[in-house]
Amino acid sequence: MSTFLWNLVLAFLWAVMLDDITPTNLAIGFGVGLLLLGFSTSQHGASPYAMKWLCVGHLLALILWNVLSANWRLAHEIMTPGVNNQPAIYAYEMEARTDMEVTLLALIVTFSPGTMGLEVSPDGRLLYVHVMFTTTRERFTRDIREHVERPLLKVLR
Repeated sequence: MSTFLWNLVLAFLWAVMLDDITPTNLAIGFGVGLLLLGFSTSQHGASPYAMKWLCVGHLLALILWNVLSANWRLAHEIMTPGVNNQPAIYAYEMEARTDMEVTLLALIVTFSPGTMGLEVSPDGRLLYVHVMFTTTRERFTRDIREHVERPLLKVLR
């Protein structure tokens, strides 16, 4: 049985043990099961299963941070007089190769206010992104690669 299924079984057993099968108890049981399975390995350190879930948490935290900071910047732009934004379109060379990786990358980029994934090149190597606030191409590429694409690929690969 896969580690994920064991984690679901442990979550269900946790809720049964508490005699109250609710989404909250199942979520707590899933977390407890994750901790148990994360340290039940013959190797030193956390198991690959636990590391994958840490990567998922890291990716979600980065997405949340990107959305909050972009909303703050957009609200500041709306509240201040004058036009301070300088929109641009950048071609971002992706490390993502599969359809799922490219689609999720485009969705995450579009999810953040002030940016929008426009199109993927026919060869699947470039993602064209519209940004509301122009930065240097190097900074834009570094931000997307370090804060979105690499954490996403750690989760998916």
